[in-house]
Amino acid sequence: MQQRVTGEKTHEFRKYLINSSVKRIWFYRTALHSSIKYICEILPAQTRNVGDALPEENGIDNKEYNEHHKDWDEYDYAHKITSGYRLDEPLTLDKLQSMYEMTFAPQGLVYVPSSILEDFRWINATKLP
Repeated sequence: MQQRVTGEKTHEFRKYLINSSVKRIWFYRTALHSSIKYICEILPAQTRNVGDALPEENGIDNKEYNEHHKDWDEYDYAHKITSGYRLDEPLTLDKLQSMYEMTFAPQGLVYVPSSILEDFRWINATKLP
């Protein structure tokens, strides 16, 4: 996680296409934390289709992704991470359930309820280098 928000990992690789309207990935941390603490802003996906531009190789795992390393074989989508933020007050699972009617802990891809976006204030987040 830390590598994403500090800029060492420049792309988020996925096996599936995230809707192009998605501008941020909110990362849920599991047990012990059970909260959303970090957010990364992303660009629409790049693909490995013939003729498409590949990610520059300066980020963690970019070279392996570009060379179709077996560990990245089914990951066909790369979202450039443009910035990372740490929430000053994490969104806990209890808060997600009580205020935003999420009935389960987020796993995999879950779209954030619009009410969270309406309540969220960037002033309560610290932009990371």
